[in-house]
Amino acid sequence: MPTSTTGNSSNFLQWSCLPVCRFPQQRLPDGFTLMELLVVMVLLSLLTGFAVPKIRTALFTDQLKATARKLIGLVNETGQQARIEHRSYLLIFDPAARQFRVRAAEKKGEEAVPSIHPLSLPSDVQILDFSSVHGGKQDSGELTLMFSKKGYVDKTLIHLRDDSGRDMTLALSPFLGVTRLYDSYRTVEQDTFQ
Repeated sequence: MPTSTTGNSSNFLQWSCLPVCRFPQQRLPDGFTLMELLVVMVLLSLLTGFAVPKIRTALFTDQLKATARKLIGLVNETGQQARIEHRSYLLIFDPAARQFRVRAAEKKGEEAVPSIHPLSLPSDVQILDFSSVHGGKQDSGELTLMFSKKGYVDKTLIHLRDDSGRDMTLALSPFLGVTRLYDSYRTVEQDTFQ
């Protein structure tokens, strides 16, 4: 740090002050002004006002997608239950009741698994068929899907359709536990993901 040898104290103060003291006429702002905060709040309100109705429409009024998401949850829950209890389970779709239910594969009775709640379909969604590599295509009567003791399931496609004719396909992977959702009717041959 340079010191003054001539006795000029202003020179000494110029070099020895902290950087904040170097420019005393410039003052850092303490915060945002009320006007800046109001502008930001108005912009956020406008963006939220445009985004929320679209999100609400997409999530809550599309019964086909909502049903597909619930069915994915039921498939995952059934696979987990099979792994936990080390038992084989059947996921059964009853077209007369328009309902998916789960029961143990060993029991021939209609004893449902109490921890897994049945899934009822909305009136505007229908299940077209189950297509699997080894089980073929099931499109009439009770449709069943077998989960092994390890939670594995045959490579299966579940086809759904709504009243407007729009199709969706749930693709279940045998060993990965991954369920993919397609916005169209896909066949087993078209589904390349193993």
